[in-house]
Amino acid sequence: MRVHELLDHWADRFPDEIYVSDGDRSLTWNEMREWTHRVGNWLADALQPGDRFCMLDRNSLEMIALYFGASRAGVVPVPLNFRLAPQEWKYIVEDARCTLAVVHEDYEQALTSVVPGVTVSVMRDDTPSGLRFADDVVAYPADRIDRDVPAESVYHQMYTSGTTGKPKGAMVTHRAACTNAFQIQLALDANRKRTLCVMPLFHAGAALQIFAYTTGGCSIRVVRDFDRASVLRSMSELRIQLLTLAPAMIQDMVADPLTAELDFTGLDLMVYGSAPMAVEVLKKAMSLFGCDFAQAYGMTESCAVATILAPEDHHRALESNPRILMSAGRPVIGTALRVTAQDGSDVPVESVGEVLVRGPQLMSGYWALEDATRATLDGGWLRTGDAGYLDTEGFLYISDRVKDMIISGGENIYPREIEEVLFEMEGVADVAVVGVPSERWGESPIAIVVPDKDTDLTEQDVLDHCRAHLARFKRPVEVSFVESLPRSAVGKVLKRDLRAPYWRGLARAVN
Repeated sequence: MRVHELLDHWADRFPDEIYVSDGDRSLTWNEMREWTHRVGNWLADALQPGDRFCMLDRNSLEMIALYFGASRAGVVPVPLNFRLAPQEWKYIVEDARCTLAVVHEDYEQALTSVVPGVTVSVMRDDTPSGLRFADDVVAYPADRIDRDVPAESVYHQMYTSGTTGKPKGAMVTHRAACTNAFQIQLALDANRKRTLCVMPLFHAGAALQIFAYTTGGCSIRVVRDFDRASVLRSMSELRIQLLTLAPAMIQDMVADPLTAELDFTGLDLMVYGSAPMAVEVLKKAMSLFGCDFAQAYGMTESCAVATILAPEDHHRALESNPRILMSAGRPVIGTALRVTAQDGSDVPVESVGEVLVRGPQLMSGYWALEDATRATLDGGWLRTGDAGYLDTEGFLYISDRVKDMIISGGENIYPREIEEVLFEMEGVADVAVVGVPSERWGESPIAIVVPDKDTDLTEQDVLDHCRAHLARFKRPVEVSFVESLPRSAVGKVLKRDLRAPYWRGLARAVN
């Protein structure tokens, strides 16, 4: 099965029903199918099967058309995070060897300034056609594409970083993406619902959300940017039945007085993921919205979802076992979990080790990184880098991170990337970046700096330097100056020791 077949199934059954809208524009299932043929024909003329192209926009109908159109053409979309700095886009575009970029006009100048050799197709807001693609795209026919696209070919390539800070392109096949869509749909039983697409579509979880909800024949309202009041009103006025949000978004909604004034009786299910949620916030949300909740846990390398804490688990937690709310759930169908010690052996139940995942939704590997692929896909098991444990019922609990990754508001932040920026500063002798608790974001990065002895470096100097070189969500929220960093006998910075004072008294080392 190929990703575009998820769309075609419902376009055949209900061609004239509304499939997707953004408030100003609406497309039926058949109209979106025609657009994806048009986009696919254009991409097929521009690129050979397996070629990569990047796309850069906020949430839009165009992004969805590009995902499905690329599937038809057998070419590989490389979505760019619009929150990144242009130099970060440059690395990804060059690493993926993209020769084509499809870019909203808001980002055209910034992207072309760092990758001038790439052919750019610009989406403009004043385009008179139904979607904002360039005229050459719009001119293509909506005829079916005659191109063989094997299910085992790479569908998309999404970039995720390691502790070195260098992004790696996780390659996901059509088979893996479709399988994960069905796994999610089966776990949530979310058929023929009215949904909101709020999470950013450059993100693996948001893209798979679209595929999963398309699999269930849902009608999708696309939200370009998250605005708390606007989303709350849309949920109420449109009688939204299903949506997926980051915990930080839910926390904002719970704290907003507007929430208590609106009617959410149409809401059936709220899915949260991409970061842990504070239990008290979750309980308040369940009370306020009066609907079922489900949590999804996974990563880019698992396509999106490996485990789900189902609605019935949430009910059971409130009725008799509150501990379950701290769980990431149990594996989706066809997926297995292991928790291992450093020597690779399985640890006993309730014992902490590294979490490993095996299933048909795993990535096929990292682009052009054979060693990293072998290290991460160890004997067919994905080494997540997360530390956790399994209970006697098979519920997974994430307790810490084997790697030093920070998750802030659902975004992955890699300390080494920030550290490398800070090491470029004059006056910085040594530095470590760690995640500390944040009521709003779950975690936030702070920088612990050892200054040169003869420098008058200030916190504002460090923050200004970060502002010039890093995306907003990656910038440290605080700078602490120390005389030295704790290190092991082999010279490795002991980040656990640096984090410990900030997490003392909390039940787990993720928030």
